[in-house]
Amino acid sequence: MKWKILLRFLLIIVLSVIIAININIFIVYRFFFTDHDSGREWSQLGKFSLSFNQYILEEGGSPKVTEEGIEQLKQRGAWIQILDKEGYEVFSWNTPEQVLEHYSPSQMVYYNIYSGAIDDYTTFAGTAEINNYSWSYIIGFPIERIAKYLFIYSPSSIKTIILEVLVYLFIVPIIVLIVMGYAFGRNLTNPLIEIINGIGILSQGNYGVRYNEKGLYKEVYKSLNNLSDTLKRNELERKDMEKMREEWIQNLSHDLKTPLASIRGYGELMADEEYLLSQEEIREYSRIIKDKAEYMEELIEDLKFTHVLKKGLIPIRLKENNLTELIREITIDLLNNPHYQDRSISFNPKVEKILFEFDKALLQRAFTNLIYNSLVHNDEDTHISITMEKKDKIYVYIEDNGKGIAKEDLKNLFKKYYRGTNTGESHKGSGLGMAIAKQIIEVHGGQIEVESKLGKGTKISVIF
Repeated sequence: MKWKILLRFLLIIVLSVIIAININIFIVYRFFFTDHDSGREWSQLGKFSLSFNQYILEEGGSPKVTEEGIEQLKQRGAWIQILDKEGYEVFSWNTPEQVLEHYSPSQMVYYNIYSGAIDDYTTFAGTAEINNYSWSYIIGFPIERIAKYLFIYSPSSIKTIILEVLVYLFIVPIIVLIVMGYAFGRNLTNPLIEIINGIGILSQGNYGVRYNEKGLYKEVYKSLNNLSDTLKRNELERKDMEKMREEWIQNLSHDLKTPLASIRGYGELMADEEYLLSQEEIREYSRIIKDKAEYMEELIEDLKFTHVLKKGLIPIRLKENNLTELIREITIDLLNNPHYQDRSISFNPKVEKILFEFDKALLQRAFTNLIYNSLVHNDEDTHISITMEKKDKIYVYIEDNGKGIAKEDLKNLFKKYYRGTNTGESHKGSGLGMAIAKQIIEVHGGQIEVESKLGKGTKISVIF
């Protein structure tokens, strides 16, 4: 994997170099070896100089330049000297001070080849044949507009030289860039390999690896560490949930076996033809069997209800109702229960009518669960206070001065399958009551908060 990434990176570098070199060659050819419209006049000055003899004529045995020729020189900022066969000046126009009045053959050649031989000018030489006499002339142009440079080469070896230049032009940059690309590629790909390996490690369930958050991939390393933390936290929660689920299954199995044993025992007793039961005993045994069956049905119904509610399969029948009246009815019903008729519960609504749309049956179940938990998990002398108020939102508070809830229990209070450590033997329920209450409240767009201290009591806040 590492070498594949590195080789692809180097291939891109090499192709980029080849393309760049070809573009550069085209640009060099375009700008230096072809004529341009804007500079065509100056690039043709060699031809202009050779053909300037058309503007030279002879008068009285001496050469001179025609008016048209002078105008051509003016347009180009040039000057001219006409020489006889011995190299002496016989005519000049607009010549600078530093020009010679006599030229040897070698000087003629030198001035004709090199730019700047006469300061700030590039010179061209030509010949005018007039009446069987050859006049030589030198024309000078400003060096900032036109220049000549000597290129000496061997025609027999020029092809080899060009080939060598092209080889070096291609090969050397490619070698340099391969070396640089390799070094840079390692620096670029090594973190990628580490990240890919890190993802593989996470996929195997190993969440303990940490990465230094630095360099080009700092944000990626940071995200990888956050992902590792999240997966680790989720794994711990999953294990806790699995553990609670297993404990819940064991506890629920035990809770179901107890009433089943009672039902079976009393059923066998009632079915025994040898044992004569009185009407009072039959009624008592029947009542016990009925109570145990209802208890079992309640446990199973809680399990079914929480799963159906979570999947949103229960239709929510929203209707405008009085929340104050609903909680008052729940409080009265609990106090009418023979088990809790001597308990201390105060209901103090600050508003007698709090109207909003809710499913009465569902909210009744939710608040019954919440108040019921305050009853069954505290001593008989515990006082429970229920208050309601409506401000920017609707607030319902259920407070008690009972045992309080430990931090560990408080953290797991609304988790499915969780049953608190202070649950009495006679009040072991399904472990789903608080989870169901929370789900119902959230379905209605509300939220639930719990504050508690051991030995001080508990406060449950429901907000709509």
